[in-house]
Amino acid sequence: MQNENDLILAEKAKYESVWQHDDYRTFSPGLHALEHLNLVGCFRKLGVRSILDAGCGSGKFMRRILEQHSADFTIRGFDIATNCLDPWFAGRETALLTTGCLWDPEALPRPNDAVVCTDVMEHIPTDKVPAVLANLRAAATRAVFLGIALFPDYFGPKFLGTPLHLSIKPPEWWREQAEKAGMTPMSLVVQKDSKGAPAWLYLLARPAASSTPPAA
Repeated sequence: MQNENDLILAEKAKYESVWQHDDYRTFSPGLHALEHLNLVGCFRKLGVRSILDAGCGSGKFMRRILEQHSADFTIRGFDIATNCLDPWFAGRETALLTTGCLWDPEALPRPNDAVVCTDVMEHIPTDKVPAVLANLRAAATRAVFLGIALFPDYFGPKFLGTPLHLSIKPPEWWREQAEKAGMTPMSLVVQKDSKGAPAWLYLLARPAASSTPPAA
């Protein structure tokens, strides 16, 4: 049986391998959510000023915040792969990126008003999902935004011969897991594909442990 440290090192090596492929950087689900779900407006209403992009990947979500919304928010990223960020971030990696494992309770920078985690949870081994969700909740004081793919992935089989999406679950399962982790859902959207099948779950939740009210 693989021990914990070996599992983390294997996950790190896996993602540092796939981030070497430019094709993996083309589409950013986090940026898509930012552009189409009015996250900026939602965060403003909730009094969010600081954001952690947990599983930031190429950093396109962070870049858009830095380029267009720096007057409203500060942002930093977290990822298991040291080579995930796009070349745009060259020279700024140390300031903007923390590396580590999402299910390590000590790894996530905190506090943050909001934690954003898109195209990440489905990559987590199913037995680690509760720990990751609990860590995301603990790292946020006002809001957690989850964007979760509900379908098998393409790039894992193409580049590695093995799937990257390890937890393909229905929307209600994810909602229940988020609630068990201490999140109170504020909104939930299920985006369907061209055939009408559930494709993405977008969940905005309040950390249940937070006593900080939203800004007026």
